[in-house]
Amino acid sequence: MKINTKLTLMLTALIGISIASCKKEKFVELNTDPSIIDKITPEQQFMNSVINMQADRFEAYYDNFRAIMPWMQMLTTLNGNSVTFISDAASFRNIRYNNFFPKVGGNLTDMEELIKKLPADEQAKRAFQVEIAHIVKAYYAFYVSDVSGSLPYTEAFRVRYGGTETPKYDTQEALFELLDSQLKSAVSILSSTPSVAQTSLGTSDLFYQGNVANWIKVANSTRLRIAMRLMKRDPAKMRTKVLEILAAPGGLINAATESWVFRANATYADGGDWSAANLRAPKPVVDFMYTNGDPRMRYFYQENTFSQANFNAAKTQGKIPASSVYDARRFYGVPTSPDASAAPGFANFFNNITISVVNANGQTVNQAMDSLSMLQPRLFAAGENGGKGINAFPLITYADVCFMRSELAARSVTTESAEEWYNKGVTASISFYDDLANKAQIIDRTGALSYVASTSAEVNSYMAKPDIKFDATRALDQIIGQAYLNFFKQPNEAWALYKRTGMPNSTTVLKLEKIIASGTEQAIPRRASLAFPSVTNLNYQNIVAAYKIMQADPDFGQGPSDITGRVWWDKK
Repeated sequence: MKINTKLTLMLTALIGISIASCKKEKFVELNTDPSIIDKITPEQQFMNSVINMQADRFEAYYDNFRAIMPWMQMLTTLNGNSVTFISDAASFRNIRYNNFFPKVGGNLTDMEELIKKLPADEQAKRAFQVEIAHIVKAYYAFYVSDVSGSLPYTEAFRVRYGGTETPKYDTQEALFELLDSQLKSAVSILSSTPSVAQTSLGTSDLFYQGNVANWIKVANSTRLRIAMRLMKRDPAKMRTKVLEILAAPGGLINAATESWVFRANATYADGGDWSAANLRAPKPVVDFMYTNGDPRMRYFYQENTFSQANFNAAKTQGKIPASSVYDARRFYGVPTSPDASAAPGFANFFNNITISVVNANGQTVNQAMDSLSMLQPRLFAAGENGGKGINAFPLITYADVCFMRSELAARSVTTESAEEWYNKGVTASISFYDDLANKAQIIDRTGALSYVASTSAEVNSYMAKPDIKFDATRALDQIIGQAYLNFFKQPNEAWALYKRTGMPNSTTVLKLEKIIASGTEQAIPRRASLAFPSVTNLNYQNIVAAYKIMQADPDFGQGPSDITGRVWWDKK
């Protein structure tokens, strides 16, 4: 994906300045003190909302690295998954819920209220700003509800403006319909000719610099993502909405440059809880990518430390038998099933040896030899190990849209070409991760820069492999597998894809493992564990009422904390 470098640097510098020039305490004060809210401009409050969408490092640590990604076989811990990793519901904290109230939804509500306090002529100039805020708010509400179900929305965020402290919950069914309606309305207004010239969000829009055409595409693309969640619950409604969305004004995200991606400088995510260091590459995915020559493999993972030079040194130093033969393959993953990773046949992979090497400073140091690959840490935290690159957090990319359109065509929901959109999706995904890896300044296990651009020959070779070349007889299988790989930086979407389609699995083109722990196959979690409120909670009655409504659905599970239960859209 090609990005205007000057624009990217300007945006990342702006984020750094915005956060660094306002101490954390002041930032919190500005977002919670009603006596100060009037001192903030609508544009500033929009920017605050955008920054907060990705800013909680606990979401990376708990929700992604310790829950969704292991569940979806996108990584393992350093020594493989434990026998209890599936059942550890405490790992999934659903940080997004607390982020929505008030950091994202609250700030966007403040923005709209600030505009309402302006003179009528100034309000008229900001009609488009309000609709862009509605798009962001609708997307994030969907993101929260996606894993937690019912959500306070229509009555939420209003207490500062005379509303209730005890907002009722909207059911997920009602919420999805409402969000679709709001997004549709936003497209209609943004596509119209305004009565007065509109005030742009400008540099406060850290995504598109106020480009209205791109926001229309985001709204339509978000509608499509929500509509596809209806596939099992109401396929007829899904089809009606999909066809309407494809004909909507402004179209969908249709180019890499239109992708909805939040970018920030290295200090925004600089290691710590953001860090993917010491997380292992998963064997099923690595094997598939290696066998087919997927260029993204070197962007997702780091090579092991068995270079030819290290291998030769190990033989010379008597650390491995003299008869050992060098294995040029440098990418190996860990079985994702606990029983498989603990099996004697694989356990010796964890028995590292140590050799003496001369480092770049001429010093003799110990070097641990490791047969297994790690996740590429700077793809998730560009500031890892003092990095100076650019972080990227994709929300909806061009590749995402391509795979949605391909799947819909393969299911005969549309008359588009599944093969055309599949091929576009694969190449767009490779290009996207090539760009991310380059700008993140990815590194090898020694800390040296390791980015190598993908080539046309590589991509063409990959696309010609039997498991990758489009085959109409197994189209859905291939499309889902490639969409899954594409969601490496969007684990929530990989999880949703699995819940919606049941793929990838142990019988698909991209074969994942059955998760076996102590001889028993484990059920993959399907939603967040919902905390039961204390009776002292102001909104106790509404929360309990919402849980009762959700529990009336037999698919909901044994209770709010049952992570194998399902939200409304995830029908059995």
